[in-house]
Amino acid sequence: MPVTDRPAADLMTDVVIVGSTPGALCAAIACRQAGLEVLVAEPSGQLGGIAATRGGRLWLPGRDGPTADDYASARDYFDRVVGDFEPCSSAPRRHAFLTGTAGLASWLASLGVDLEPDSAGDAYPDIPGALASGRVLRPALVETTAIGRLVEFLPAGGGSGTDGVLDKLEHGARRVGEFALGRRWGGGAVALESALLAVCQRLQVNIWWQAPVRRLVVTSTGNDFETAERVAGVVVDRGGRTVRVLAGRGVVLAEGGFEADAALRREFLPRPSRPDWTIGLPSRAGADQLEWAGELGLGLAGMGYAWWRPGLWAPGVPVQDAGRSLAVPHGFVVDSTGRRFVNEACAGVDFCRALYARFNDLGPQMSAWLIVDSDHRRRYPLGDVEPGRLPRAAEKSGFVTTASTLPELAWKIKVDASGLQATAGRFERHAADGNDEDFQRGAGTADRARGDRKARPNPCLGAVSKPPFYAVRVVPADLGTKGGLLTDEFSRVLRADGGPMPGLWAIGSAASSVAGPADPAPGVGLAEAMVAGRAAAASIAASAW
Repeated sequence: MPVTDRPAADLMTDVVIVGSTPGALCAAIACRQAGLEVLVAEPSGQLGGIAATRGGRLWLPGRDGPTADDYASARDYFDRVVGDFEPCSSAPRRHAFLTGTAGLASWLASLGVDLEPDSAGDAYPDIPGALASGRVLRPALVETTAIGRLVEFLPAGGGSGTDGVLDKLEHGARRVGEFALGRRWGGGAVALESALLAVCQRLQVNIWWQAPVRRLVVTSTGNDFETAERVAGVVVDRGGRTVRVLAGRGVVLAEGGFEADAALRREFLPRPSRPDWTIGLPSRAGADQLEWAGELGLGLAGMGYAWWRPGLWAPGVPVQDAGRSLAVPHGFVVDSTGRRFVNEACAGVDFCRALYARFNDLGPQMSAWLIVDSDHRRRYPLGDVEPGRLPRAAEKSGFVTTASTLPELAWKIKVDASGLQATAGRFERHAADGNDEDFQRGAGTADRARGDRKARPNPCLGAVSKPPFYAVRVVPADLGTKGGLLTDEFSRVLRADGGPMPGLWAIGSAASSVAGPADPAPGVGLAEAMVAGRAAAASIAASAW
């Protein structure tokens, strides 16, 4: 339960930020620039949280640059993709996000945080207002050892965030030099986190790690006729002791998500749903926040949404991002009837919607399978399994099933054999024509970008006909949940009655996403968190006790 009386403080500061994600650090830096004292409390021993293990892409429309872009076109695209307004994606929240992206880019540049163009474009480049390139940026490589001891608390082996051959060669060359010079370089979200931590060091932001927040400190003010509650701090486990930290200006919750909590997944997300279908390290930080929400009467939104991605999975094997495995030639996805049901090259959220629709039609015991032949195996990865000879461990673990014929493969994975053979025959004819008559795979710009551009006549189509054949189970995986505390355009947490909860702000995965059920482009979630972090800092600076 929240503490309802002002306790004796072990520490007093202006602002406490729970979490150390890039969004959290943006809030911390902006608060320091406003002259406020800040404590960042990271619950785990890894700075950056789950966000620091990913690519670090940022969707930042509306910036000045070589590609014509403005707020109006970005808003047109965003509204078309996200759809109807709802509490988590209200008009004020959309406006605040899309007017904050350009400012975030220039602010990061002023801090010395370098970003560079990424090859990715909007997820739906054929929709009005979309751009095939120019809106997505990635962090430039940085020397992470520049932040001193803090480098020990960054995730090991963070993604480089590089796509091009020259980028990868440069990244590899720098890594070779690490050992000789005693220096360490990072890309992707590690680079972003490291660059922001360097700014925090310059501005003297106080950072704790392995400091989980156990509850909020809530004070009551007023008289016998009317009382009001305010979040006034947190109770933290720090070095084996309980520390009460009072925050004179406010508390910012910057990490959430309930993807690791099986019970909450069953309650809120579509079924079937499993914690081990989360790609990466699942979080349950949001579970505590849901308890606090119930106790304080806080609003929630977007609880049925997640950052959906098709995943390759077998029991006991970590789920892997299907990535390009589905979009490239010489493979297709079937259900238990042996028939295709979706354009395999579509956006991840759309694929998972189709997969859940199939669960609704055939029942939750239905299974979906990626079927590929030896041409696919020779050229393309299966999740983390590199092209070429199949490792024994992949088959022994049950992750990949192999067979000499399609009927044998169907028998092994319990799929209708006649349906699978008919699908393979029809798909071969489509591949020869370069036209998927059933689901238009490879017809759109985004499809072709996800496929193999060297393949002709369609970069996403190729017959599945050369033995041996391989099957991997496909599940509706996610990068985390999108639901959480409902906030306004200033990142203030709203109560169930619609008013703001004094002293409490939420950003990133602690708050419901402005993207609602959609995923408009790579880097929307991270950009949203960082824009919201700056908005929270501005709101805190303008508030009074």
